[in-house]
Amino acid sequence: MWNVVSSVLSFCFQPARNLFLEQTKYILKLEDHLEALQEVSLSLTAVKDDLQNQIEMEERKGLRVLKEFNDWLSKVEAIQPKVTKLLEDSTAEVDRLSMCGYCSSNLFLTYCYGKDVFETLERVKSIMSSKPSGEVARMGPPPGIVKMITQRTVGLEKMLEVTWRRLMEKEVGILGLYGMGGIGKTTLLKQLNNKLLEKRDEFEVVIYAEVSKNIQVEKIQNEIGERLGLCGQVWEKKTQNEKASGIYDALTRKRFVILLDDIWRKLKIEEDIGIPLPSPKNGSKVVFTTRLQTVCGRMGSHDLEVKQLDPGNAWELFRQKVGDSTLASEPKINELAIQICEKCQGLPLALNVIGETMARKTSIHDWKCAIADLESNAAGYPEVKDEILKVLKLSYDDLENETEQQCFQFCALLPDDELISKEALVQYWISEGIINVDDRERAIDHGYRIIGILVSACLLMPFFTFEYVTMHDVIHQMALWAASNFGKEKEKVIVKTGAGLQQMPEDRDWNAVTRMSLAKTEIQNISISPECPNLTTLLLTYNNLVNISGDFFLSMPKLVILDLSHNKSLTKLPEEVSSLVSLRHLDLAQTSLENLPVGLGKLIQLRYFDLTDVRTLQSISVISSLVNIEMLFLHEGSIFLSLELIEEIKLMRNLKGLGVTINNMVVLERLLSIPKLASCIQYITLKGIVAKDGPLQFEAARASLRYIMIRESSIFDIVENTRYGCRSTSAISFQNLSLVIFSGVSGIQDLSWLIFAPNLTIVSVDGPSPELQEIVSSEKVSGVLHKGSSIVPFRKLHAIRLVNLEGLKSIYSKLLELPSLMAMTIRNCPKLKKLPISTKVLDFIQRVDIVADEELCEKLEDEATEDSEDEATEDSKDEITEDSEDEATED
Repeated sequence: MWNVVSSVLSFCFQPARNLFLEQTKYILKLEDHLEALQEVSLSLTAVKDDLQNQIEMEERKGLRVLKEFNDWLSKVEAIQPKVTKLLEDSTAEVDRLSMCGYCSSNLFLTYCYGKDVFETLERVKSIMSSKPSGEVARMGPPPGIVKMITQRTVGLEKMLEVTWRRLMEKEVGILGLYGMGGIGKTTLLKQLNNKLLEKRDEFEVVIYAEVSKNIQVEKIQNEIGERLGLCGQVWEKKTQNEKASGIYDALTRKRFVILLDDIWRKLKIEEDIGIPLPSPKNGSKVVFTTRLQTVCGRMGSHDLEVKQLDPGNAWELFRQKVGDSTLASEPKINELAIQICEKCQGLPLALNVIGETMARKTSIHDWKCAIADLESNAAGYPEVKDEILKVLKLSYDDLENETEQQCFQFCALLPDDELISKEALVQYWISEGIINVDDRERAIDHGYRIIGILVSACLLMPFFTFEYVTMHDVIHQMALWAASNFGKEKEKVIVKTGAGLQQMPEDRDWNAVTRMSLAKTEIQNISISPECPNLTTLLLTYNNLVNISGDFFLSMPKLVILDLSHNKSLTKLPEEVSSLVSLRHLDLAQTSLENLPVGLGKLIQLRYFDLTDVRTLQSISVISSLVNIEMLFLHEGSIFLSLELIEEIKLMRNLKGLGVTINNMVVLERLLSIPKLASCIQYITLKGIVAKDGPLQFEAARASLRYIMIRESSIFDIVENTRYGCRSTSAISFQNLSLVIFSGVSGIQDLSWLIFAPNLTIVSVDGPSPELQEIVSSEKVSGVLHKGSSIVPFRKLHAIRLVNLEGLKSIYSKLLELPSLMAMTIRNCPKLKKLPISTKVLDFIQRVDIVADEELCEKLEDEATEDSEDEATEDSKDEITEDSEDEATED
């Protein structure tokens, strides 16, 4: 009986039982299904990535991807967000299970989730198995432009806009983008490629090609040839010249844009590659990136500098890399992060790498150590060395010879957050023997040429005046790394600039040290007596030095450079300085020395001696023994040139540079009457001079003068009136004059002679100067500034300061371009009603820091509006004219 009942019940309830078992598997096997989904989703992602890479390669060859592969990728991309969401929720859903996975705290929710997991797993398996096979792409018409994958950027948007506007200008055919390594040039070029999608109808083809340091012409030709659909078995057998001809023929029939990344040398794009030269007529463009500004010049291109990110964008990029959770983990970390960000000085490469390195570091000690290491030994971080310094090292390796590399290495000794005087840098190189040229004038020229090379390579950065350069923090670390033989000889060069030291470092092997810089520290007393048999350069500038023990100098037999400048509390030097028998360069500028050690006279190797702005010296009689001096600077100090001192200086047979302060007209006339000495004057300060009978006779010194300061004096002029009618301007020019400062100078009515200083960068005139009515007199200069004259007044002027000039009525009656002007200060000049601003005044106002009387500024703004409206009208007229000409041509 029971068996019959059991059979009947089993028959009746079997479907329900099967359905129940089918549904319970969503709960019972949930963990197994999740594990399977995790594995198959990883496999699917890997297959998708491989296919996308393959597709990208095929598209770069000019092939067309088959539709079934794009459809399959669309299915993958559609399912992936659901897979990700299910896996993200898995922890919470599994936690809901109980009784070893046989039950749940909420059966309905677990059932629904488990069913979703199972169905998604089956769907993913189905997609995985349905991937098409065979060839991915076939030959078809090459795409006009291939969109490039670029990383998300911060702060390049403005540079992209500037580059785009410049590129779209009709007269721009070749555009060079230059800047230091890691600044974002490649990213910018790729973004430009993608932005050109907006110009599909204007440009038929846009081609991106990598060039790199070792130029391989055929590689570039093949990249271009693939995009033009030229490649194949026949193409591979062609010579370089034949390929150039094929590319030329193909591009001649198209309006194109060629993007060339990372050029290090001049590339003959037409002759070698086959790219037709762009012109307004064909409307094509070539854009390239380079680290070397000189390449832009040699390529005959318009150029734009890709500069560092501004502080706001730099911080945004760094913040994204570090992560908000890390920055919020400790109150102090955000402050320390800002300091590290500032160290990167807006270099995207450094911000990315260092930001990623510091991500998830939540200990204040880690951040403090990072700051210290980045200041002294950035190469100690593998990420910094491998991903930043080695990238920048390519620019160092590209320097032509060891002399240029040694000059760059020396820059590691200088504070990285200070302006670097070009003149001081060159003098260091000469004194160290890096520039080994017997004639000092030739050596100086060679030094300035090397500075130009380093600036062009973006290893040094130009400042707004031509007299200074700066060095990026990260480049500074690369220089230090190079100077230590790339980390192999770390003790060789010691640099602790701005490190907050309060005493000399004692715990090191002084025998190994060849160069040491302890600039901008807090050292007050030096009492150690180190053995330094190999030390050649010691920089102790901008410290708080009060006392130096004589024992300190006893064991430095090879020291050639000693710089103690800008130690304003230093009142004396020990006699033992005489033991520095190899010393060639001694800088004591802006110290408070009262006397010079008698033993200083024994330093017969001394070539460079600087006592600028030492206002406490009572005597310098010791220099009579220093007959080999080549550069002697005494200006701005307490020592006034005398007739006796002139006689001593005359004995310096190798003298090439001289700086003096003079308060006696007889002494000035005597100095200028000695051609050998007059031709050496570079810096001259006149104080209390009275010369009303005629102009100062600077003719013998005009070629060498770099700096003129006249204070509390009465003079008539600097140049004779007859000279203003001279047609040969070279006979009266102050070619090297850079800085002119007048303060309290009476008698002079104008400063028209300044037009004969083509390299003038700074002019400062401070009253009272009651007779001064004009800066440049139109009447005087009419014979020189005639139509077609080669003189362009003030073309390199960066700053002009006019203060307390109650009689000043005019700077110049005609408009001046002033293309380099960065700052203008005009105060208390009540009779000055107009500025000699050119028609580009609107742009002028945006670039120049103007401090002037309110009425003058308002007038300037009104004129700017009028000029901009006039220019807009002229532009409209030009456009109408061009359009009518085009229409006439078409007709």
